[in-house]
Amino acid sequence: MELCGGTHVSNTSKIRGFKIISEQAIASGIRRVEAVAGEAFIEYISARDNYMKNLCSTLKVKAEEVSNRVESLLEELRIARNEVSAARVKGAIYKAATIADKAFLIGTSKRVRIIVECMDDIDADSLKSAAEYLVDTLQDRTAVILGSSPSKEKVSLVAAFTPGVVDLGLQAGKFIGPIAKHCGGGGGGRPNFAQAGGRKPENLLSALDKAREELISILSEKTR
Repeated sequence: MELCGGTHVSNTSKIRGFKIISEQAIASGIRRVEAVAGEAFIEYISARDNYMKNLCSTLKVKAEEVSNRVESLLEELRIARNEVSAARVKGAIYKAATIADKAFLIGTSKRVRIIVECMDDIDADSLKSAAEYLVDTLQDRTAVILGSSPSKEKVSLVAAFTPGVVDLGLQAGKFIGPIAKHCGGGGGGRPNFAQAGGRKPENLLSALDKAREELISILSEKTR
């Protein structure tokens, strides 16, 4: 380690304490080490001591118990988040079950079910679960397009096609991208499943209308 020449003090006793507070690479083979000493060292240690006292007071534990308490709280938070996520998925699937009968049939030689619906403010993961439920429930040949606006200035879209629809030459990944552009976004994925997003919730309903029209047009031609 190379240090600058000299301590810049008349007596080393003035350093009092020395604490490295950070280190980082600033160039190839060169690292910058930052430290505090003297009065700055005392202030630094005092501030950290106050932070720990406040933390102990908030958590109602001793200093040596803070780490375990924080880990316990993080685990509780993880469990709570998983429970909330599971509840959201459950709600999305329940809503999907209520709209399943809105699927309509098109085609003559090969019948295809189509369902295109807005799922209000459901988040992207729950929207995916809802689409998977509809595909499993309605079975093969089914095309599902779902959209939602989980938060302000955010749009989520999902396309799920059964193997029979993919065999007709329609791919979810290629289909959903242009639809998402109507909402100021984009996306893609696999032939049978794709997700997309956007930033213009005000265009969601018109984008879904566009998706419905295109599905009807394309699949009517392919199932004559």
